[in-house]
Amino acid sequence: MEGIPMEPIGKYKADRNGSAKAAAWRNMVDQDLDDVAFLADTDKAREARELRDAPVAVCSQRRAVCLTVLAFATIFATSLLVVYASPQPECPCAEETTLIVGQPPTDADNVASSANKERIASNGAVFPWRGARLPTFVIPKHYSLWLHPNLTTGELRGEVSIDLKVDRDTTFVVLNVRDMNVTERALFKSGGSLGPKISRVLDYPQADQTYIEFKEKIRRKYNYTLSLRFITRLERSDKQRGFFLTGNQRHRCAVSRFWLTHARSTFPCFDEPNLRASFKLTIVRDRFHVSLTNMPIVATEEAGFYLGHRLLQDEFATSPPMPPHMVAVAVCRLQRASAPTPEANTTDATEAETDGDTSTAPEISLYTDHPSILQESGPLLEWLQKTIQQFSYELNTSYPLPKFDVVVVDSANHYSEGWGLITLAPATLSDTKTIARLLAQQWFGGLVSPRWWASQWLMEALTSLIAEKAPPFKNSALKQEEALLLDHVLPALRLDSGSTVRAVAALRLERADIESATDELSLHKGAAIVSMAIEAAGEETGRAALARLLRDHRYASADARDLWRALQRDNPDDASVQAHAWDGWCEKPGYPLLSATTVGDDVILKQERFLMTAEPPPPEPPMLNDLLTQDLRADLEALFFDPENYTDATEEDYNATTTTTPLPTTTTKKPSPKTTKLPPPKWIIPITFTVGPLEADPEEIHTMHNGTWYDIGNETKPLQTSRWTENTTHLVWMNDTEMVIPDLGKHKWIRYNVGARGLYRVAPQDRAGEEASDAARVYDGASAAERALILDDAFVLSRAGRLPASRAIVVAARIRGEQHWAPWRVVLSHMSWWRELLREGAAAPALARLLATLHPPIALRHQRDADSDDHLWLRGALLASGVEWGNQGITNEAVQLFDLWMEKNHTIPEIYQEAAFTAGVRTHGRVAWRACWRALVDSYSAPRPTYSHRALLAALASPEDDWLFYRFAFTVLSTEAQRGRDWTEWITALYTSTCRWRGAAGIWRILRPETSLPASALQAAARCLHQPYDYYRFKELFGELRDSQSWLDTIALNAAWVSKADSDLARYFATLHDPQSH
Repeated sequence: MEGIPMEPIGKYKADRNGSAKAAAWRNMVDQDLDDVAFLADTDKAREARELRDAPVAVCSQRRAVCLTVLAFATIFATSLLVVYASPQPECPCAEETTLIVGQPPTDADNVASSANKERIASNGAVFPWRGARLPTFVIPKHYSLWLHPNLTTGELRGEVSIDLKVDRDTTFVVLNVRDMNVTERALFKSGGSLGPKISRVLDYPQADQTYIEFKEKIRRKYNYTLSLRFITRLERSDKQRGFFLTGNQRHRCAVSRFWLTHARSTFPCFDEPNLRASFKLTIVRDRFHVSLTNMPIVATEEAGFYLGHRLLQDEFATSPPMPPHMVAVAVCRLQRASAPTPEANTTDATEAETDGDTSTAPEISLYTDHPSILQESGPLLEWLQKTIQQFSYELNTSYPLPKFDVVVVDSANHYSEGWGLITLAPATLSDTKTIARLLAQQWFGGLVSPRWWASQWLMEALTSLIAEKAPPFKNSALKQEEALLLDHVLPALRLDSGSTVRAVAALRLERADIESATDELSLHKGAAIVSMAIEAAGEETGRAALARLLRDHRYASADARDLWRALQRDNPDDASVQAHAWDGWCEKPGYPLLSATTVGDDVILKQERFLMTAEPPPPEPPMLNDLLTQDLRADLEALFFDPENYTDATEEDYNATTTTTPLPTTTTKKPSPKTTKLPPPKWIIPITFTVGPLEADPEEIHTMHNGTWYDIGNETKPLQTSRWTENTTHLVWMNDTEMVIPDLGKHKWIRYNVGARGLYRVAPQDRAGEEASDAARVYDGASAAERALILDDAFVLSRAGRLPASRAIVVAARIRGEQHWAPWRVVLSHMSWWRELLREGAAAPALARLLATLHPPIALRHQRDADSDDHLWLRGALLASGVEWGNQGITNEAVQLFDLWMEKNHTIPEIYQEAAFTAGVRTHGRVAWRACWRALVDSYSAPRPTYSHRALLAALASPEDDWLFYRFAFTVLSTEAQRGRDWTEWITALYTSTCRWRGAAGIWRILRPETSLPASALQAAARCLHQPYDYYRFKELFGELRDSQSWLDTIALNAAWVSKADSDLARYFATLHDPQSH
């Protein structure tokens, strides 16, 4: 490395023969130039004068001392005047704030507290800059970045020159640096001459900020270049963020993932999404390696030798302005396959006229070190080409870069984001949804970036929605309506119902908060909000708004308000696109629950926030599983009855003659802070609904709301006409906590949330009766997505205590005749959870018999055809749940698939693998378990997975033999397994399967607090815990972790639900004349 000359890069690079600017660079850290400038006539002073071409004052030592003392005295006196003579508030930070019950301090309070808190730099000095964000008056315009990653030693050397625009006079610059050694720093003026000298540098690692102070001011409206040289490491850690090593010992690769705040760990930069700048990268590499970045390569030249290896230097084209977290770099020994470039068509030409791009299609390439993947890359490259064309058409904006590269290497990361370059693990090649979302980021994330991390949810939402429009890959795609519900709306409703969730647009200043801007809640809820806004404005209006957003903010940043304004452009008076209508959805946590009541001819709608909460269970309950042992305990009472020692508790209390004096209450209680009652949350809701026919018999008027019944007066109503027509989707806006919809009560039934696009639920007020035919019409007349939402509402509202569990069972009974995947997916998920929680309940045997007979016959198919995708997925899910629920006929079919695989090496379709492997292990025991373990090891050794790892892990954790189960469990918990890149998937699969087959007792046997367990694993473990002991033991072990409250809420909800649901279901099954139900 020492043999390579390190020179300034970019437009300030010195020529081969050297220059004054090169000499200035070499001497930029020589602080002696200024330290000796006042001395008479030394050699060092003469050298400084020759270098700077500036006169230096020569004076005596006595005069210099006097001037110094006078200057310090003047500064000290001025400081005293500023501190004591200027007016000061009594306490600027002691302003009284109002506390709201049940709410933490506001983000504004946190920001103020953070700003007033003194920061201490790494050297012990006070860090002058107190903002969580960087100053806004120094703006980067261009980066010239030179990198030399050494894949052998893991060292990364680099140099970056940042062109700056200064909007006001200042003496300092603050930028982001994390975990690196910056060896040299210098500031140059626009002409290339040396700028003001650096007086001091302070680092504040907690905020990844470096403060560089200059001896002179840098002037407003002038351009400067800040150059820095640095050394850091290519880390090979489990997190794999920044610029890191991956691959194996034979094929080492260096791959970047700067998402979201990790560019600063590779090179010093202004690492904020709105601070976009152009990038020109230069990479030094081994001659056998390939280097890739966001832009195409323009030149390669010799760069010398290092340890006998010839080095090459690749120079890449200058990129359009982009944020640092979208920079992507890959250096590896790779081979390339490319897609044929399609000819420009009329659609492309139209787009080019619209957005100013050329109509030339981008060059699409796939790079990998696996020859087998390269040989099979044709269909994927063709699909990538079609998807880019489809997205360009949907957004009316051409792909913004000249190329798009996909790098496939072994990595713990399933994927790495980038503009023009993404990295995938081999297992992700079959996940076209993820690849489609990474493609959509080329527009929303690359072409337009968020204004701050608080708006990152918007980019995630838009990329998710655009990804739903990707063309099918090998004829596999759901309808968009069903995909939106299953992929985003239902997960958002599930994740956003807790009391500890935060708003998706919450202010994010700390590193952990920024990283959570792309969590599941932000992704799913954001997609549901934007989809609901586009649905309310109209699909064509929404499509035009997205194109307008890209056009108006091209190579710039945007936030949610910009989208609302784009939606409002064509219809400024339309309430559906007013900005305030949607701000509440992203700025408040939670979502609304609607309750409808019919009063006369009208319907009254009320909204409230839906919460899934429960009080912690009592630490010492009187009796566990009271209902389960009730009849047995009655037998024991008759057997061991002793009248002499028996005392009736009620009689003892009634005849008691002594009283207990309560302890006196103290009056020296500390006064509580002033509190204000929290006003009820309110959303502006676009309510869609469709109605059934008018009532024919005025004597028996009743109205069915989403398949449930409401209390209505029995007064006689004359049959009247209604303003609401049948079989039509109506839209009304609910602007308050309560509203009246006239004439709606005249109809037999009402189905809300048409299309299942709204982010709200409808609460039933049930009345048992003979209106089953109307309920059937509501359900059967709905689309597959609407039926799935009706079923999900029934199960979730039962879990929240708003609907008896038996009512959810009645609704779910209609699933037997269902032919679509979406409703089945909802029922299978909830019923599996019920089975886990009620394993030890009184209703468990009857519930098990119901589940075993719930499935329709399954006809297995091994060929994929365009007409049967929905049915294909349905058969795979039914096969897996049939094995889990003990359906003997379905289990036999799954065992047959396994036997053909193990004995005759037949291929099992991926959708059937989990059911077949699990059935084989539970039926054949050790032989089958060993075969599945060998298949898992071989699949990991192959260039790309040959089996579904999730299916094999689920099977390995599901044997009936305890010895096999604990053999696998303790292997997963071993240190060797924890070093694996997919250990999070392994441990999560272990706890999920343990809940499924062994319940809470099995979880506690393998739950190890000394192991650093990921959040997904602990959530899977909490899923089946429901006893008071479980709650308090879990709190003791994991209560200090970041997400512990959500796990504890799950256990508390389980405990509250099981105690009520078990007795309700036992009574329900008893009414069906089940002889073994009690």
